[in-house]
Amino acid sequence: MEIFWKFWWPVIIWSGVIFTFSSIPYLKGPKIGLGYEDKICHFIEFFIWGIIFIWRAGKVISAKTVIAPSTNPLVEKIFLMLLVGIIFAFVDEFHQKWIPGRGFDRYDLFSDIMGLGFSLLIWVIFKKGGSYV
Repeated sequence: MEIFWKFWWPVIIWSGVIFTFSSIPYLKGPKIGLGYEDKICHFIEFFIWGIIFIWRAGKVISAKTVIAPSTNPLVEKIFLMLLVGIIFAFVDEFHQKWIPGRGFDRYDLFSDIMGLGFSLLIWVIFKKGGSYV
């Protein structure tokens, strides 16, 4: 368990922050005049989550492969981040059905997934010329 915590504590902490905010009844995002502040907040939350996850996954996958010994480490990191991220985003949205003033919003889920995708894109751009592991 100590090794798991060593690698994944930033992801767990940020996941807790996201889950805590989504558990606050009647929470409204900041109004800055764009009209889609809620979707922007979802995008940013999961963009940060994706960056943290892919950074920490590099530490784990560098030590050993998770999916199969012949798997490309880049493909493995992308697959794991998207799989875990989309599941977490769905669970986070789904649990809001039981929070007063909140609910499951497929557009929020879409914003979460777009944040994950954008974090992956930014990671690939900044790692260009460097090691993807």
